[in-house]
Amino acid sequence: MKHTIKLLLFLTVLFAYSCRSSQELIYLKDSGNNDLIEKLPIQTTEHIIKNGDILYVSIKSMNPEVNQLFNPESTMETGVSNAFQKFTTPSGAYLYGFEVDVDGNIKLPMLGKIKVSGIALSQIEPVVQKKADEFLNDAIVKVKLLNFKVTVIGEVKVPGVYYNYNNGITVIEALALANGNTDFASIKNVMIVRPFPEGNKSYLLDLTSKNVYLSEAFYLHPNDYVIVQPDKYKNFQLNSQAYSLIFSSLSVLIAVLGFALK
Repeated sequence: MKHTIKLLLFLTVLFAYSCRSSQELIYLKDSGNNDLIEKLPIQTTEHIIKNGDILYVSIKSMNPEVNQLFNPESTMETGVSNAFQKFTTPSGAYLYGFEVDVDGNIKLPMLGKIKVSGIALSQIEPVVQKKADEFLNDAIVKVKLLNFKVTVIGEVKVPGVYYNYNNGITVIEALALANGNTDFASIKNVMIVRPFPEGNKSYLLDLTSKNVYLSEAFYLHPNDYVIVQPDKYKNFQLNSQAYSLIFSSLSVLIAVLGFALK
């Protein structure tokens, strides 16, 4: 009988240990009402243009001929949706964007080569604007990054490659693009892998803590990988039906043995 009690206690402890608390899936759970959550200064999180980046550059003025010169593809568009799709697909960015060459320059009609590598994204417009003002009056310049993509994999509902058309994106926003994490996710151990010229660097983020805002990896860079790792209970949870069947069988066996020993 003692062995029976010990077995039941062991199985009870095993199931209790394998039950996961919902607290483990709460983002920023240590922050409270009206908390002021610190964040890194913008200059430490903004993307620096490098060789191989693809930029959207638009230069427009009151002169239609000038507009056609700097935006020749616009005359072929028949609608706003076509114009939007032209730049929001990898093939469109490749065909219509301006790639930063190996010397760090982009080459624009009439303006020629402009050095942009090593400059923060938000500072590119003033650089191009200064060059455009040498040739045009009242020109309006817009510059956007077209190849800002992140790869989200692991314990998320819709893993994939996601393109970002804002100046920045956080790891939480990237997870939202992937429809959030699964019930098996360990949001205390979200890995960010960031490519550098000398190799890849990895960061581990704890998304349950408000201090995650202080990590340089919280603000993603182009070509980052977001890897949501599984929690330690996943294997048990996936096999819970099998364990339940075993538990039920053992319970019946124990009951039969207890009855036979009376």
